[in-house]
Amino acid sequence: MNHTGAENPRGFSIYLCHVKNARAYRLLFISNAVSGFSQGISMLAIPWYFSKILGKPELFGMLYALTTFIMLFWGMYAGSLIDRFSRKHVFLAVNAFGLLLLGAAAGIGFWLGEVPAWAAMAVFAGTILVYNMHYPALYAFGQEITEREHYGKFTSWVEIIGQSTSILSGSVAAILLSGMAAGKHQFGGMEITLPFTIQAWSLHEIFLADAITYLLGFILIAMIRYVPIAIRHKETGTMFERIRTGLQFLQAHPLLFLFGNASYAIFVVLLVTFQQLMPQYIDQHMHAGAGTYAFAEVMYSIGAMLAGVFMVWTFRRSGFILGITVMMGATVIIYTLFATTHQVLLFAVLCLLIGIANAGTRVLRTTWLFQHVPNQSIGRISSVFQTINILFRAIISAVFALPFFNRNGQIVYAFAVCAVFVGIWIIPILKNYQKLVSFRIPLETDQDAV
Repeated sequence: MNHTGAENPRGFSIYLCHVKNARAYRLLFISNAVSGFSQGISMLAIPWYFSKILGKPELFGMLYALTTFIMLFWGMYAGSLIDRFSRKHVFLAVNAFGLLLLGAAAGIGFWLGEVPAWAAMAVFAGTILVYNMHYPALYAFGQEITEREHYGKFTSWVEIIGQSTSILSGSVAAILLSGMAAGKHQFGGMEITLPFTIQAWSLHEIFLADAITYLLGFILIAMIRYVPIAIRHKETGTMFERIRTGLQFLQAHPLLFLFGNASYAIFVVLLVTFQQLMPQYIDQHMHAGAGTYAFAEVMYSIGAMLAGVFMVWTFRRSGFILGITVMMGATVIIYTLFATTHQVLLFAVLCLLIGIANAGTRVLRTTWLFQHVPNQSIGRISSVFQTINILFRAIISAVFALPFFNRNGQIVYAFAVCAVFVGIWIIPILKNYQKLVSFRIPLETDQDAV
């Protein structure tokens, strides 16, 4: 049985009453929510800008492919930086970079009257790079300042706040990009009445708002004072030496390497689903419109929030490995049903359930890794798993771009492939189930570290 030491998160204020670094938590979560909100708006605005304003969706496709390729190398380097320097300083650098990048793009847009394509491309690529350093640093910082018995609560609240921000930023983005006239509107599957007209924002105005949130994030992070819980020593080796140290750690613990990749399988297929498959699936298979797509996003986020609230508590006694196995099995069933249903109501329920399965697995997986990976190496270890995840996503995306999956409603076969992919990764977890349950790596902690 896994010892989790976690309880159901009954409220953020109650949680903070029991942690040593309560003020640091407040500032960290507020900063994460503020910057994540505008990041979400910008990342929705840029594809829209290339498609609807510039009329060059293929240019954006090339940019997305190039950025994905760069991420295969950037992820490993980012992980070495996270473990080399103060996580607080890493956050300050990330926010400073975002402020300068978005501020410069906004300034160019106001000067020229519009944002040039190259500037929008730079913002998109830069935001992706920031994002892939931000979350590994967030989790590493969280592990560093969190008592072991509160790991589950921390990862749960990261998920809850992140998904709440995602819902809000997606909703605001839909309004700002197209504007809304006064009257009744269908939004996210619901009808709302707007008493006034909202004018659409230009891309440089959105970039300016994003730059301001990076500034706020920088200020909030600079205010953080904390007592480190995990012991870290300063590393002075070169980048390649630090990366090699992380790889050697995984080589010494192959079961950890297996678990880290297998438990990431749901995240692989989920990103491909919502970024590549879902619009075509809704149009060709469900024969529905954009409102159904928006509703799917909302239902997914609601499911993810529910997972953040209940997942650690649900499997606190039976164990996280069992919870991850159950969520992966449920994902196989969900994707099989995606491939066979035409019912909008069932489709909405499946989106809710896949949100629970993906976010629930992420919460359990991250908490388990916190319990078994030293804080000294968590950034590099996470970056290895992330790089392999990106590689799998790139391969699967390329397969689903083949003509076979894009004609005569055959997009459903892509969902069947996703079900098989997750099902295959369940096998090594089941085969090594007892070893994973009893797996231990001594972690050095010092409750009195300063």
